[in-house]
Amino acid sequence: MGKTKGIGYLCLLVTLFFFSTFEVVSKTLVDRIDSYQMNFLRFFIGGTVLLVILLAKREAAITGKELLWCIGIGIINVTLSMNFLQLSLYMPDAKASVSAVIFSSNPIFVCVFAALIDKEKISVQKLAGLFIGIVGILTMFYEKLGGGLPGFKSPLFALLSAILYGLFTVLGRKVSSRMGSLKMNTYCFLAGSLAMLPLFLFTNSKMPVLDGMAIVKVLYLAVFVTGVAYIAYFKGLSVLGTTNGSLVFFLKPALASLIAIIFLNEKATLNLLIGTILIIAGVVIVVRFGNRGNDFNKGDVSQKAETA
Repeated sequence: MGKTKGIGYLCLLVTLFFFSTFEVVSKTLVDRIDSYQMNFLRFFIGGTVLLVILLAKREAAITGKELLWCIGIGIINVTLSMNFLQLSLYMPDAKASVSAVIFSSNPIFVCVFAALIDKEKISVQKLAGLFIGIVGILTMFYEKLGGGLPGFKSPLFALLSAILYGLFTVLGRKVSSRMGSLKMNTYCFLAGSLAMLPLFLFTNSKMPVLDGMAIVKVLYLAVFVTGVAYIAYFKGLSVLGTTNGSLVFFLKPALASLIAIIFLNEKATLNLLIGTILIIAGVVIVVRFGNRGNDFNKGDVSQKAETA
């Protein structure tokens, strides 16, 4: 049993590392490939990796109703939420650390949408967590007050991404409980990425010219951050459950910020530090009082499952 738990925690550590490098690696590709193309490649290749696994397990069969659900929530997650997150990193004043921390607040919005859609009760403790998390988000925005609207774009896009991801999680957990998280995310990734193809026509996107290192980074984001990290995350959840799995969200803001400071030379401002602490505290409170009695069955996607 101890060995099995050890494997579960190892899987979550792998997930934490890959998820925490997403914003930093994406930031280094800003001048090489536009945000829409990056998002498309990331999820199309990642979805293809998961599809190969499904086919190998002979579990790729899907009903028409399930496919329609996957298309809908795939558009919410991949086409909208993840595009906003990618755009937040492509703004001239963007900081990978700020985008990572704000996006990691998405469990707060899971709580809100669960109350609106699933009629889950919001306890006093969860309200306190929501308030603390929102104060943390506002602290991040306060740093941009002097920059006017352009300065707000990056954190605003990250916030929109977190809100939409909260909606995706609440809707997606119902679907995953019926068809399994691996199958749901496979078809969501593919449907959401294919739904982006019309965007290329309206944005006049040109074919990216990528050197060897840029191609390696794109494949890293697609195969490891989107494919391998999800597999490791689901394995960790199946062993440890969603409460322990949520540790990924508690630790990602700090680790992602540290990686951005080291590799992108971003400055650790007081607003970043205070905002990070408040958002982590808010998420901890919301998750702790939100998971009681609401954990998924083993093998199902977590309320806190991330695609970044």
